[in-house]
Amino acid sequence: MKKILYILLITVITIMSCENDLIKEPAFISEISVFEKEELTEAYLANVYENMPFMNMTGQSQNGLGIISAVGMEYTNFAVWQEPNKAQNRIYSQAGGAGELNYWPYGSIRDINYILEGIVNSKSFDQSYINAKIAEAKFLRAFMYFEMVKRFGGVPLVTKVLDKDAPNEEMFPTRNTEKEVYDFIYSELNEAIALFTDEKKGADGRADKYAALALQSRAMLYAASIAKFSQVQLDGVVGIPSGDAQGYYQKSYDASQALMSAGFSLYNKSSDKVKNYGDLFIDEGNSELIFVEKFESITRGHDFDLLATPQGYDSSWNANFQVFYDFVEKFEFQDGSPNIPRSQLTTANTWDMDQFFGKKDPRFRASVFYPETVYRDKPVYFHSKTTYTDGGVVKTSTNPNQIIDYNGKLWQGAAFPRNIKTTSLLLRKRIDPTRLAPKDGGRESGQDYYVFRYGEILLNHAEAAFYLNKSGEALTNINLIRERAGMPLRTEVTEDNIRLEREFELCFEDHRFWDLIRWRIATTVLDGVRTQGLKFEYNLDTDRYTITLTNASFVEPNVRTFGTERYYLPLSQGLISDNVNLVQNPGYN
Repeated sequence: MKKILYILLITVITIMSCENDLIKEPAFISEISVFEKEELTEAYLANVYENMPFMNMTGQSQNGLGIISAVGMEYTNFAVWQEPNKAQNRIYSQAGGAGELNYWPYGSIRDINYILEGIVNSKSFDQSYINAKIAEAKFLRAFMYFEMVKRFGGVPLVTKVLDKDAPNEEMFPTRNTEKEVYDFIYSELNEAIALFTDEKKGADGRADKYAALALQSRAMLYAASIAKFSQVQLDGVVGIPSGDAQGYYQKSYDASQALMSAGFSLYNKSSDKVKNYGDLFIDEGNSELIFVEKFESITRGHDFDLLATPQGYDSSWNANFQVFYDFVEKFEFQDGSPNIPRSQLTTANTWDMDQFFGKKDPRFRASVFYPETVYRDKPVYFHSKTTYTDGGVVKTSTNPNQIIDYNGKLWQGAAFPRNIKTTSLLLRKRIDPTRLAPKDGGRESGQDYYVFRYGEILLNHAEAAFYLNKSGEALTNINLIRERAGMPLRTEVTEDNIRLEREFELCFEDHRFWDLIRWRIATTVLDGVRTQGLKFEYNLDTDRYTITLTNASFVEPNVRTFGTERYYLPLSQGLISDNVNLVQNPGYN
């Protein structure tokens, strides 16, 4: 069936092409035909799904997978030229626009508008099918507007297909206020929720009632944060009045509450907390999943394993996602021990790896490769050299191809160079160790991308509850997350530990950057930072490491910049030239 839909999809795209993103051209097949055959309708809608911004698959071998984590200072990509690093290092301006972070999907919005206008006139479909497609279309349109509003603030709300002869005020619309866009998203999702049945389809990659509630939970929490922490500018084109914060928190809370009564649950199949959290992201169709983007190896696969697998495991292009120590040092120890201060990371101190990393939060251990992490039945190495005594002589090896036999213990002289190029820590989360090692691309990976999962909903609910003066409920949900992770329960809930819990639980899932934006703390967290990695040197005689900090920045002057203007991305010169009614965001004129 998939092959039939893709063939039909190509046909529909060809015959329904448009002159530009907003204007509808006459079709070679009548509009009636598209909405009289389910195959054509499904193919048309499948094209919209295919173009949705769920998982970023841009760049060579899809290295754009790392964009949001790179700009959020979770990890960096292997090379300066890769999309994530270009997104981080670029100078944002009207001339350059939003670059790799840009999203302006009015072509897809036109396609949704076309579906909504056309399907209601169908003579062949029954009302239940029409309602189902309208609900899906409204969810997808709401998602697109959410992705735009969190980047740019207010954007034009275009809710109908425009004819060539439409008046100028429709052809060249002004930007709606940020509040109007969020209110549209809320109402659009309410309409979708009312039309969806109770059937769960999200784990199969189709929008349903619960995906709409999850988007409502997330989007309204964002709107509440903008109202609480930002300032209104440009007559409301950016910013939301502070008096609206509580109302948006309530809307987010209500959507989360509805999901908490819908039969979803935290994934908890293994008593081994590290294994359990790692398996969550490769055990597809589990009880935690609300909505995913579906992938199948080869037929509709991706290159995640090719890019993420450490060097030394037969992946031809490997070790791309190099995790910053700045991010992972905040993960807590399971036994409540204090985190190790940076002042102790000197050559005067030595560390056992179990002492340094091996007793940290299981979510960290399941998400990051660090020295001696066992992967595919052998350790991953991150040390730059090994010192050992051989026949009374102290020797040093920096050779990754040397295997030292030390009283029967076999040890690699040094790590492979890509593993230690920048930070000596690598992304592990979402890698599937049961798959064959990727060698030369070809989209071997088939892990689904989790757009919404229940863990996020509990955190959304906790945050909204906290600001609605329901601290008891917030604490309960934070502790549900921590209990699943095997971490000590909190005795009180604060703004800081709610935010930290999101960083720990949702790490590397494309949340942190947007959270720092909506809380308006990105200028504090990201600006003026010289990012750090670690340098490991191993002593075979003592079975201990010296661990020191190393500069992980790519570009001079090796310090990140994030000014207040970056809370909104710039509209490009091309957009403004095409529509003189679009006002630029503050700080980019």
